[in-house]
Amino acid sequence: MKMRTMWLVGLAALMALSGAQTGGRTQRSATQKDDGRIPIAQAAQEVAQKFKVQIIVDPALTVRVLPTQADTLEKALDELVANARDVVWRKVYTNKVLGVEPSPEQILSAVRALLSIELGGVIVVNPRSATLNSFVANYPAPQNLEATLEQMQPPFSAKPVYVILNPRPQQPALRGTPAEQFAQLQQQLFDLLAKMSPEERSQALRAGMQMWMNADPNLRNQMIFEGMRLSFEYWQSLTPEQQREMIEMGRKFFEQYMGGGGY
Repeated sequence: MKMRTMWLVGLAALMALSGAQTGGRTQRSATQKDDGRIPIAQAAQEVAQKFKVQIIVDPALTVRVLPTQADTLEKALDELVANARDVVWRKVYTNKVLGVEPSPEQILSAVRALLSIELGGVIVVNPRSATLNSFVANYPAPQNLEATLEQMQPPFSAKPVYVILNPRPQQPALRGTPAEQFAQLQQQLFDLLAKMSPEERSQALRAGMQMWMNADPNLRNQMIFEGMRLSFEYWQSLTPEQQREMIEMGRKFFEQYMGGGGY
């Protein structure tokens, strides 16, 4: 297997996966523009106006969805997130403080933080102030929850806010030398492909190759040259044993994801 071939396939997949993560920020074809889909924030705003509620959409979400004609709020929100990878909606109540309204950014940050907690429950105590912060995952919500919110101590607003977000933590920023950053991108590629179904992998690779073929020729040539240079630098930095491991990883990658293991 030639390193150039491996790099081109990897680059195509990275382009496709990057486009999927950012909701398709790359240029769309005329067919995609005319398929009736609109940005999820716009679709959510239409739902908010229809049902007279507040809906907060994570600004990082740029995925496009079909407008919903559902006759209930819950069904409408379900339809908006149904075809958006890893996107969920949640009903949120905030504590009631006279004259103070939390900002959408504060609500979004708090919801993401809660959803990212992997423990079933945790209590954090500050002995100096004799106060605590607590969290319990998946606690059963009582049927009369809204009727009791304002009687709680501290009281909560009985008027909910609806949040649409991707609760998964963002990919960490790349660090190190260009060669090390290239290696990190390759690892992210393998991790993302491993999470996909065979159909999703095939679709992502085809879309990435199509974007690659439609790219500006000068930019494409520059990316090929730079990518091969980084590949060579990284390869030279490896020990013979690490090089053998990389060759074996490449062989397994092609066997599993590309349908063949020929060199």
